[in-house]
Amino acid sequence: MSKAFIAIDLGASSGRTMLGILDNNKLTIKEINRFWNGPNNNDGVLRWDFSSLLSNIKNGIKLAESEHPISSIAIDTWGVDFGLIDKDGALLEEPVHYRDDRTSGLFEEAFKLVSKKEIYQKTGIQFMELNTLYQCLALKLQNDKSYLEASNLIFSPDLLSYMLTGKIYAEKTIASTSQFYNPSTQSWDIDLLQRLGIRTDILPELISSGSNVGYFEKIPVIAGAGHDTACAFAAAPIESSTRSAILSSGTWSLFGCELEKPLINDEALNEDFTNEVGINNSIRFLKNMNGLWIIQELKRIWNKNGCSYSFSDMVTMAERATPFKFFINPAHEMFFSPGDMENRIKNFCNQTGQDSPATHDEIVRTAYEGLAFLYADTFNSLKKITGIPFDNVHIVGGGSKNELLNQMTANSTGLPVISGPIEATAIGNILIQMIALGKIDDIENGRLLVRRSFRNEINNYTPVNRNKWIEAKNISSDDLITIAKWNI
Repeated sequence: MSKAFIAIDLGASSGRTMLGILDNNKLTIKEINRFWNGPNNNDGVLRWDFSSLLSNIKNGIKLAESEHPISSIAIDTWGVDFGLIDKDGALLEEPVHYRDDRTSGLFEEAFKLVSKKEIYQKTGIQFMELNTLYQCLALKLQNDKSYLEASNLIFSPDLLSYMLTGKIYAEKTIASTSQFYNPSTQSWDIDLLQRLGIRTDILPELISSGSNVGYFEKIPVIAGAGHDTACAFAAAPIESSTRSAILSSGTWSLFGCELEKPLINDEALNEDFTNEVGINNSIRFLKNMNGLWIIQELKRIWNKNGCSYSFSDMVTMAERATPFKFFINPAHEMFFSPGDMENRIKNFCNQTGQDSPATHDEIVRTAYEGLAFLYADTFNSLKKITGIPFDNVHIVGGGSKNELLNQMTANSTGLPVISGPIEATAIGNILIQMIALGKIDDIENGRLLVRRSFRNEINNYTPVNRNKWIEAKNISSDDLITIAKWNI
């Protein structure tokens, strides 16, 4: 008899209820409903709309139940954000979005109290001002009323699970994104938080992924891997005989590998790598970078200005443009916030002594090549720090559909690229539920199931024109800049 599982998968711009059905050792995935998810500007503060999210989630569960009896539910979301709960269990206010500017300049304030090196030694987490650590430091410095009144702090996926079950907890994959968590001790780093003056009395009990935390209308709710990247990594169809790097490609690019224990040293700190918790308390050693956000913002601005390009159109535009005319660094801070990405690309080129791209074709090509070169630099750092001689790169997630960027990644890294599955986050979410309920034995069997079930989505790319990519990366003429000089 077939078994069905619901994966609630919430990204930075949309949410979906996904139905996974296991039948005859094959998993199929179906989207039940999709809904908008993004920031609202409420009196100058960017906030999520969790009330709307909860309504859409409950509707998706109801629709899924009408198609198949459900074995379990699990929720995954983006990292770092949280809600504050009062003594009566009510949400004090809609959670603040990680792109809100309340954390601007907070590194300096934090490092006055605890050095950057010591924070990294304790948490192993990449320094980004959007991390929970700096969000809570901002609330402390502002004497924020909700923060002072709160009885519990609950991270985004766990908050939605709480709204379904009434159970409060912190699942480790999502907790580890906060920069509150010590991956070496596998516990909250109370000493660090106290020295920063951040409340520790509101932190929930830590639990491992795959825990059964309660029920929603008699359906078991599993604390799967609450962080969407942990789910995506779990679904990468890696073969146990290979040494694979993994790139989760979407709005964000997350490039790294799986390790058995944290890798925390000066080199990892200097290269800005992070040690996040994966399934079975493994470590996702990776770098969190800008991704297809730049392409998404170009599309938004151009559509607003009357150019109705699809993402497929933009790939075609990039393919017909001349390669290697302009270079940008997608990791530069000017490319992270919403805005006119076309002019930002032009300004970056102008400020670094280059000519400026003149056409939309050239602009899109520049963005894609910039991402591919950024992946190559990150991959080289990953090899150097870990000492692992990788055999290939697995690209999972929505970006794995982009054949142009997949091929560019193979060309720039010099390694074979294996892309797919597209719905890796939802699939990984479901695999963890299946392991929790004993439907499959472990993640190795889960990845075998992925290879068997989604073979039509899994594609291979072999590096081509490798010398041209190496030459382009090393350009140093007067009118172009080298990749090494990207920080302006």
